[in-house]
Amino acid sequence: MPRYYFHVEDGQSYTDLQGTELDDLQAARRQAVRFAGSLLADQPEQFWGAGEWTMNVADEEGRTLFTLSFHASGPAEESKVGDTAHSR
Repeated sequence: MPRYYFHVEDGQSYTDLQGTELDDLQAARRQAVRFAGSLLADQPEQFWGAGEWTMNVADEEGRTLFTLSFHASGPAEESKVGDTAHSR
């Protein structure tokens, strides 16, 4: 059974040294989504503060098979009622 490695970068690098044995690439894709979802759910404040972060999934030879990228941004600051820049 092939082993897949889920490396995360969010300004710091977290290298998966153990990897996970999975049936195939489709199973690795499903696992990547589950893992990313749990990271987002468990540490939402880190996600909002980190800017962009990525998860690179590699095979046993170290080749990157696919990458998930995450970026959060808030809404633009809303104009205040009566703001002179928007008044005629």
